[in-house]
Amino acid sequence: MSDLALNSLKAFDLAGSKVFLWVFKKSAGAKKFKAYYIKTDPVLEDALKGFAENERARINEWIPYGHLSQPTDDGCLTIAVGDTDFQVLKDLVDEPESDHATNDLKKLKGAVGYLVKFVKDGKTLYATRRTPMTWKPVYKKKNVINAIFENGQLSAVAGDEFTLEPRFDIFALDDVLLVSNKRGFESMMQYRAGYVQAFGELKAEPSFSALFTDMAPLLEYVGENGTHLKRMAVIQEKSLYSDPKYLKALKTVATKRKWGVTFDKAGKIIPTAATAKVIITLLLDHRLVSEITDIMYDVPDGTPVK
Repeated sequence: MSDLALNSLKAFDLAGSKVFLWVFKKSAGAKKFKAYYIKTDPVLEDALKGFAENERARINEWIPYGHLSQPTDDGCLTIAVGDTDFQVLKDLVDEPESDHATNDLKKLKGAVGYLVKFVKDGKTLYATRRTPMTWKPVYKKKNVINAIFENGQLSAVAGDEFTLEPRFDIFALDDVLLVSNKRGFESMMQYRAGYVQAFGELKAEPSFSALFTDMAPLLEYVGENGTHLKRMAVIQEKSLYSDPKYLKALKTVATKRKWGVTFDKAGKIIPTAATAKVIITLLLDHRLVSEITDIMYDVPDGTPVK
């Protein structure tokens, strides 16, 4: 499915497509988003096509989306549209543009992103970009397009009322998302909330909490850090700790390798601020030993363990 989506992206006729620009905000309602259609002038439409063309040319490979995965320099992450909040946004912007057109400048303020629909021969390519919090430029960048909202239309100008940057974070085609900027995607699609929820569920699992004498140092280490929350979500997803033999095996290896993790008389882990990072690495099963060199590494970075 991802191969087909990437091939479809490469084959899509951007130059001959019609352009429809939508601006969207998060909403507390069931639809999760509010979206507004903005008329655009030909100069701006050509610029948006150019942005999409440049981003498309960069993408030549894909890997499946995962909590800790990152797109390569010439690749993207892929995930089904229906597995994300993008489906809700897509349903909204697929409604008639005339029903959501706005002449109100205030509705553009505070937008979390903008979505461009490129439509050709009944096929639609969706390209989405996260906006700055205020959508107001604070310094000049090369290759950006500045635009002004006037008389219900967004036009390319020499001024600086709105800034459209020359790339997109997400393409959507054939019910597949091609994610170029993971941070932008997670911000717009509220993926962080999913990590927080997963961590909450993990803390409540008896088989997880039973590993420790006291989870407080571990919880303090994770805190609200986005990367740590992702790691805890992966730990929950792998669920290696649920194997009854896991804790005993962990103690045996950690003691043998002198990793600094301590255990009480019952064999439970005693977390500390100093060992929290190592404990998370072990729970992820990210400390591996090369059979060739017998050197230990922490993955995915491949950092040797001293």
